[in-house]
Amino acid sequence: MSKHRLGMTLVISVLVVMMAFVSVWAAEEGEPLRIGVLAPLSGAFAGLGEDGVTGVQIALDEVNYTIAGRPVELFIEDTQITADVAIEKARALVFRDDVHVVVGPLSGGTTAAVKRAAFEWPDVTFLVKGASNEVTMGEIAPNVYRISFAAGQPMYALAEWAIENGITRVATIGEDYAFPWDQVGGFAKVFGQLGGVIPQAYWTPIGTADYSSIIIDIDPDDVDAVLITFGGTDAINLVQQMDEFGLLDRIEILGGSSFMDATVLAEVGHLLEGVVSGSLYSGDIDTDVFKEFDGEFRNRTGRPSSLFAENYYSGTQWAIKATEAVDGNIEDQEAWRAAFETIELEAPRGNIRMDDYHNVVGPMYLNRVELIDGEWRNSIFEVIPDVEQFWTFSEEEWLEVLPFGRETPTQLAPER
Repeated sequence: MSKHRLGMTLVISVLVVMMAFVSVWAAEEGEPLRIGVLAPLSGAFAGLGEDGVTGVQIALDEVNYTIAGRPVELFIEDTQITADVAIEKARALVFRDDVHVVVGPLSGGTTAAVKRAAFEWPDVTFLVKGASNEVTMGEIAPNVYRISFAAGQPMYALAEWAIENGITRVATIGEDYAFPWDQVGGFAKVFGQLGGVIPQAYWTPIGTADYSSIIIDIDPDDVDAVLITFGGTDAINLVQQMDEFGLLDRIEILGGSSFMDATVLAEVGHLLEGVVSGSLYSGDIDTDVFKEFDGEFRNRTGRPSSLFAENYYSGTQWAIKATEAVDGNIEDQEAWRAAFETIELEAPRGNIRMDDYHNVVGPMYLNRVELIDGEWRNSIFEVIPDVEQFWTFSEEEWLEVLPFGRETPTQLAPER
């Protein structure tokens, strides 16, 4: 070995030792732990993002903003539901605020964009909420974990329920971006294999004000039900317009996980009595963990907790437990991630764990909208435990039909 190469080897070795020393020193000296949050705080999903931030704050309040003897500093950024903005804000958290971990972003499109960019920031871990298939199906980013669910996970059992209950022809309505494509696609894969047909899939931009052309086009004599995967204000506006046109009384509605969330039911639950949905969350969960979290969320907001609040809350709890497991040495990201991957968390939604693809395995629920104690809520009528993102299919079977897009529903559940 040349003197130059030997010298470089020694320098690298010294740097590695110094970095390890600094890492341990920071933990022992109580240097702040810096946590970033990415969430939409403006636009159509602002309410969902605000719920997510509240979830993070509740989790950190429970430990008095101190983990393993180290104070916590929190940095919050608005993604504006835009991929480019989400990447820009992620870079700000990494380079300006020097965060150790980021919780979020929330929507499927922004999450997929941040996942693709995360390879640039190997020393920061991202605990993302968005449910786009791209995040955990296919190439896995070593520093990205999904703390919520893959889009299709709540939909597989809903598709089976629909067939079992004589619903064989379904039109779908969703916003035109990654998460609804993947949620409807997950439904269509199971529904189509069981003989179901999706003759029409409608897609609209986020923030659409007028849905009349779609509502008029849906023929209740041609389809048994409409599957809706909207969330936030879009879901509320669509339901109100369907009611104005008299369509709610003429056709059965099936709901995606965002469509039947508490934020929607608080506004239009009275119009959705009896609607069945697939979700990873419900106001009907009967555990002490859920009741404590839901109660605290209600105290802060005056509303029932949403799945968005729960996902950010449980993701932050997960981060807290991983940091405690390495005695606060979050700078050693390799050890921190190894600890994170082994934790089974008793979350408000139920017992959850991480699979080998960096995606959550946990219970999914079939819910029915009911008026309970003066409040419109999702009432659980079936619990499906330990649902994985690939359902009963192999990874290879999924990769054959991915990526999902606008044409996926009619391709996977075609006219026969």
